[in-house]
Amino acid sequence: MEITAKMVKELREKTNAGMMDCKNALTSTAGDMEKAKDWLRERGLATVGKRAGRVAKEGVIATAVSASGKQAAILELNTETDFVAKTDGFVALANEIAKHLADTPEIPESLDALLGRSCGNALFGTLITDNTAKTGEKSELRRYKVIKAENDGFVHAYNHAGGKLAVIVSVSGGTPGDAAEQAAHELAMQIAAHAPQAIEIKDVDPKDVERESNIYKELVKNSGKPEKIWPKIIEGYLNNYYKQVVLLEQPYIKEPKLSVKAWLNSLKGTAGQLAVVAYERYQLAEELAEPGA
Repeated sequence: MEITAKMVKELREKTNAGMMDCKNALTSTAGDMEKAKDWLRERGLATVGKRAGRVAKEGVIATAVSASGKQAAILELNTETDFVAKTDGFVALANEIAKHLADTPEIPESLDALLGRSCGNALFGTLITDNTAKTGEKSELRRYKVIKAENDGFVHAYNHAGGKLAVIVSVSGGTPGDAAEQAAHELAMQIAAHAPQAIEIKDVDPKDVERESNIYKELVKNSGKPEKIWPKIIEGYLNNYYKQVVLLEQPYIKEPKLSVKAWLNSLKGTAGQLAVVAYERYQLAEELAEPGA
């Protein structure tokens, strides 16, 4: 019987076992799903099945930068308790996957593709499954992102709050040296602290701008102020909105009287004309909820 990717995925969802383990189980049992589940249990993966329904809310955010400084990775590896999340083995596993992503030119297209990649004599998915069996707590790779630098740029990673929050950022146009590296570090700190939604105003989702504008229109309608000044008031509201969600418009964390854009311009003489190309900010367990919540 042909073992399809759909069958492997179904067994993996039911057991939380690694993809290759699921494929081997189905192959050994001629595609019988129930027998394949027993096959996995017989080989010490029963704990995985019992834990599959649990929500892994703790964990670690790991980052890595390639030796060339041109590619950076960030990922979230989850488990159930902070105790396990702080163990050397769990942290080492997260760092190992992040390093693989930073060092490999071929970026995996999906979580399943990443979990199916080899790490020495085992697959990443199998290593995560083995960690579940070892600790007795569900472990899962929730998400990852890889960013690259342009020819005249570099990447930087910043970890904060003991692995609970991290940022990777790609900048271009700077003058190589400590000043540019320090600027990239402070940009990452800015992103960590203020969680921007876009780099520039033009990058903000038009639907978000429209929603905000409609809210402000209703506010001025009910303000009792003359209609002829409504556009100016709405413009002021929108500018304040951009200062919250747009990186370059935000107040610079070390000198709030300056915008991030103005601060970067002030560094031309030492760091060069730096520009932010891309960034990614991960905070542990953000937007995670209990099943059915």
